[in-house]
Amino acid sequence: MTSATSAANDLDAILARTRHLLLDFDGPICSVFAGLPAATIADRLRKLFGDHAPMPDDIAHSPDPLEVFAYAATVSTDLAARVEAEMTDLEVTAVATAAPTPYVHEVVTACQNSGRSVAVVSNNSARAVHSYLTRHGLDDRIGLVVARTDHDPALLKPSPHLITRAVDALEAEPGECTLVGDSVTDIQGARLASVQSIGYANKPGKRERFTAAGAGAIVNSLADLALRLRARVANPELLNYMLSLYRFKAPMASLCDWARSPLLFVYTQGPMLGMRRTISILP
Repeated sequence: MTSATSAANDLDAILARTRHLLLDFDGPICSVFAGLPAATIADRLRKLFGDHAPMPDDIAHSPDPLEVFAYAATVSTDLAARVEAEMTDLEVTAVATAAPTPYVHEVVTACQNSGRSVAVVSNNSARAVHSYLTRHGLDDRIGLVVARTDHDPALLKPSPHLITRAVDALEAEPGECTLVGDSVTDIQGARLASVQSIGYANKPGKRERFTAAGAGAIVNSLADLALRLRARVANPELLNYMLSLYRFKAPMASLCDWARSPLLFVYTQGPMLGMRRTISILP
């Protein structure tokens, strides 16, 4: 058996067990910082430190806003809250110029057509995620968002906190859920939450890092994921119900009764369409 055949079989085996696909945001859905670079945001966040003690060199030169945020939490809770609030505003600005990931819409469509629900689980701010989904016509197709709303970086991946909250909101078993992520922290968080993982190796070197981290499968393009999803129906009852709605031309709005607030997210699609579910990511 060739390595390519083995990899395809790994992916098929995971998708055969997947009823709920959890997508990380930055990477699998879009390139958040395509127009407003992450390094620029990190520089702006560092300015909030003011007269605090000099920061370590790695933080002083880090291009990653989340690393600056995590360090702020070691200085004081107040500083962490101010950094998180500024980072949220900048992420909302960034998603206006974010570049969609190729084939992500096809992945979402393939999930719908094969009886799977789609959720977003992200370390980025909930406001930014919702803003992007609305801008790109995905807000009525992705039924659950669990993302950052708190100034405690310990709640973010690789912690399993957000992933576990998503699984609970879906009223699912962890083994029915699969997280697609483009970072090692996604794979680590998935393992800690006992959900399956697919590494999205969108840059050189990631495949090796994902393999070392224990990813269940790895794809180089979301096109591969969309094709495999189309080939495997996960929830025939849900699929038949959705098809009946399309047959009678029920408006999509009837499926998507959203209620948004900074701490609440609504789940209206998945195993029980039409049922309103709310979740806060706060512990």
